[in-house]
Amino acid sequence: MEDIEISLDRIKQRKNTHLHSELHLLVDEARIQFKETAKKGPGSFGFYLGFFKRLGLNKVKQLLGEMKESKDPHSGKLFWWKIKQELK
Repeated sequence: MEDIEISLDRIKQRKNTHLHSELHLLVDEARIQFKETAKKGPGSFGFYLGFFKRLGLNKVKQLLGEMKESKDPHSGKLFWWKIKQELK
């Protein structure tokens, strides 16, 4: 039984090796939070990454934190509106 528990712990501790930086982790977290699954175009990993690079790590963290605190069901739209306002 202990062998199974050890195996399960190892599986749970595995991280996605494609997420190389903290910015990549934030992109992944945002896509999960907003339920994005696109492979290309708006909603894709590269789409988010491009905007997040332009904004900077601290600003992205702040905006994602605000979205987590707001219980708005349309928080994805609010998030992109705030990004648009920041980039003006």
